[in-house]
Amino acid sequence: MSGLLLREALGERRFATENFPIAVGGEGSTVVLAGRPPGPEAYLGLHEGQLFVQPAEGAQVLHNGEPVPRSTWLRVGDVVNLGAARLRVAQNDDVHVVEVEDGASGNITAPPVVIPGQRLRGETEGEAQRIDVARFRPTEARRQRRTIALSPLRVAAGVGAAIIAVVLWFIFTATSISVRTSPEDADLQISPAVALRIGGRVLLKPGQYRFRAQRPGYAPAELTAHVTSASDQQFMLRLAKLPGKLRVETPAPASVTVDGKAVGAAPGVFELSAGRRKISIAAERYQPFSAHVQIDGGGKLQRFAPKLIPNWADVTVASEPPGAQVLVNGESRGTTPLTTQVLAGNHPLELRLEGFKSWSTDVQVKANQPTRVGPVKLGLPDARLLVRSEPAGAAVSVAGVYRGQTPVTLELRPEIAHNLALSRPGYEPATRTVTLAAGEERSLSVPLSGVFGEVAVRAQPADAQVLVDGQPYGPANQILRLVATTHEIVIRKAGYVDYKANVTPRPGVAQVVQTQLLTPEQARLAATPASISTKSGVQLKLMPIGRFVMGSPRREPGRRANEAQREVEFKRAFYMGVTEVTNGQFRKFKPEHRSGIVGNHTLDLDNQPVVGVTWQDAASYCNWLSEQEGLTPAYEKKGDALVAKNPLTSGYRLATDAEWEWAARRERNGALRRYPWGDALPVAPRSGNYADLTARLIVQDVVPDYEDGYAASAPAAKFPPNALGLYDMGGNVAEWIHDYYTVSIDSSSIAVDPTGPTEGKQHVVRGSTWKNASVTDLRLSARDFGDAARNDMGFRVARYAE
Repeated sequence: MSGLLLREALGERRFATENFPIAVGGEGSTVVLAGRPPGPEAYLGLHEGQLFVQPAEGAQVLHNGEPVPRSTWLRVGDVVNLGAARLRVAQNDDVHVVEVEDGASGNITAPPVVIPGQRLRGETEGEAQRIDVARFRPTEARRQRRTIALSPLRVAAGVGAAIIAVVLWFIFTATSISVRTSPEDADLQISPAVALRIGGRVLLKPGQYRFRAQRPGYAPAELTAHVTSASDQQFMLRLAKLPGKLRVETPAPASVTVDGKAVGAAPGVFELSAGRRKISIAAERYQPFSAHVQIDGGGKLQRFAPKLIPNWADVTVASEPPGAQVLVNGESRGTTPLTTQVLAGNHPLELRLEGFKSWSTDVQVKANQPTRVGPVKLGLPDARLLVRSEPAGAAVSVAGVYRGQTPVTLELRPEIAHNLALSRPGYEPATRTVTLAAGEERSLSVPLSGVFGEVAVRAQPADAQVLVDGQPYGPANQILRLVATTHEIVIRKAGYVDYKANVTPRPGVAQVVQTQLLTPEQARLAATPASISTKSGVQLKLMPIGRFVMGSPRREPGRRANEAQREVEFKRAFYMGVTEVTNGQFRKFKPEHRSGIVGNHTLDLDNQPVVGVTWQDAASYCNWLSEQEGLTPAYEKKGDALVAKNPLTSGYRLATDAEWEWAARRERNGALRRYPWGDALPVAPRSGNYADLTARLIVQDVVPDYEDGYAASAPAAKFPPNALGLYDMGGNVAEWIHDYYTVSIDSSSIAVDPTGPTEGKQHVVRGSTWKNASVTDLRLSARDFGDAARNDMGFRVARYAE
């Protein structure tokens, strides 16, 4: 339901949703209750179609006889009491209904409304009788009384009696109310004007009235109110004092601000509200002015003529000889002798006179304090000397004072000998002495003798070109004779990155610039950090890139059918985790993870590799690492599972099948090893954590005569690293691989940065574990697969360098 129907003794009122809240109480409320003190005692509100009542601060309101401490919902049949007055909530289909019962109007019964042609209730057609019009005939006695003459005294007495009767009837039937005004001496008018004033109260019949109060200097106040028969009704009319007018008079155009707000320009008249006002005046060439002015208001016109203090002073300038042009801030003010007005502050002042040297200074002017400059004795004009050198760029000093680099124009005092010195790195110093006349202009060119040294340039490829200071000098692998100053040497060849070096030749000292130019890819690798570390402490090393034959030959002992050979080339540099991810590192991502135990041997130490994780767990961990460093994750959600993005991002991920085998098998010389320890059996001592004699109680087969000291998984990095600095690439735990598993066939085509099939159900698993003892499993080319977690399988992270 929306809206409210208010039923009062004298009628009904409707309130729309936007009219809420509705104040209820004494004078000044929307719903006025008789006998209540001025101001609201409660508020009717509407929230989502539900009616509620909220007491005003300090008011005593009862809801069904109980005090209301806060907002309370209202339902049909509820009663709200404010003193003797009551609000009753009634039922209606489309709006809320509240009945007001305050006893102010007594039991008033309105006459029924009968539509012409209708009958009163209870009449039947037979009962409704016609009343005929009868002619009136006065009796004889009445005719006699009508003939009696009325005297004036009798008429006056009758009229007076009638007036008294009417007045008495009005007094006894009217309601006494209190109507006050502020100020109290305002003139009060009541419309309709049927009122009787007795002392400070007014007698009025119940009904609707309009009260109007007015007083000179104030805006009229009006109030429309409904007067009831209740006693102690009070009404208040407050008159607002009219603003005053302030005439602001200034000696120059100015802007006026009142209480921090711009109001216009002066001279002018401003309308301001009564009270103490801060007047601020800003005029050009005058100091800012502020003062407080008491505005009387009431339409009164006041005059305000502040004395503004000039923000300038007279500056008198004299020169010898006179007639020099005076410029202040670059603006001509006249010729000397001159007195001119200058604003307060620091100003550049210049004197110019034909045939004499210009003179300039800064003048500090204080407001209203005259200043005198001069007389200034003007000197003869300087001579001008243009100095050049071969080559250019030589430093020029006059009497030991640096004056610039050639070519440079010098202003020199006339009729005086000046000693000039020129110097440039790699050249012999040169000196000259010149004397110039007043105003003379002359040029001077000075050749410089070079000092040379030799620089040998050696580079590969041999046909690379050499540039010195941007100028071509021919092919590399030559000796350059250069001036003994710093030069930029660039060695350049198409398809390679430029090599740059700065060299300073020295006479008699042999110097060599030597380099091997790099391709962009080689340069990028050279600039790539050799190792990085994640925020959670996982370390990764940059792997070399190149080509190798992945898989194993058909005749290799222990070979499986899923080890097909194919040539792989790596063009995109990548990092590989130095160790398998440990329990401690993984628990930073998933604190509740536990790797479990095997027999009496724990797998759950912080420094042991994490196991018991699915491929999805490993991919989620990689995405978490990427998000920590603001990298784009390598895996995205597809349905309920994570899948690799295509193409792969530079975020953290699992190593690809090809990357893992390359990083596990590559020797420093580029050869590929077969086992983690080398190319032949038996297993080398302390080469890794395999199924050894220590594990014979928990595994079926063990490596004969081999003991590594760990029955189950060992702490990470307990055994020597491989040739690329990676730990446990064979032994300890197997590792989840990025690729989906598939059985491939031998191929002669070259696979560039392969990432495996785009779809699949199982993933590749690489590396032997603490459970493995067979030749097949210990080989680095061995491949396994799976889709479930194991207690001897974890993972290590990888990522592209860019």
